[in-house]
Amino acid sequence: MAESREASSGAPAAPAPGSASHFCVRAGPGRYAFDAALVTEVVRLGPLTRLPGAPAALPGVFPHRGEVLAVLDLCQVLGLPPVTTGPATRVAVLKVGPWRLALLADAVEGLVSPEGAVEPAPASGGQAAEWLAGIGKDARGDLAVLDLRRLVEAARSRGVAP
Repeated sequence: MAESREASSGAPAAPAPGSASHFCVRAGPGRYAFDAALVTEVVRLGPLTRLPGAPAALPGVFPHRGEVLAVLDLCQVLGLPPVTTGPATRVAVLKVGPWRLALLADAVEGLVSPEGAVEPAPASGGQAAEWLAGIGKDARGDLAVLDLRRLVEAARSRGVAP
């Protein structure tokens, strides 16, 4: 399970053009997907600068193309152990409303297309239930579909400033 805490090497796998609607990352044992339009690029995580007094879900910031991006650890947000970063760690750079930030997870899978309709989220589903928009499935298995806009806004209002 060496890959579980590090993003896989190489570019994320891409389905046929025009068929992907979601972007998928792995956090702990789960696969989490969200609106692919929020992702601007996938990059290697640069050196993190830790911020004194920042919440655990904000492990730091890093410079990227002339701007400083906050890094949001999805595992921490979901109540899982923090991501262990290394030289091969990749992050998804997101544009969520006025905010640009980097989303850190155990691994970046890339673009996916849920098969059939995404079902409504169950009433209970652990700490992730607060952010679930639905449950889907693709060729690789189950997907928990996140409302990432709501998650980022809530993290921001709770003091995790993207």
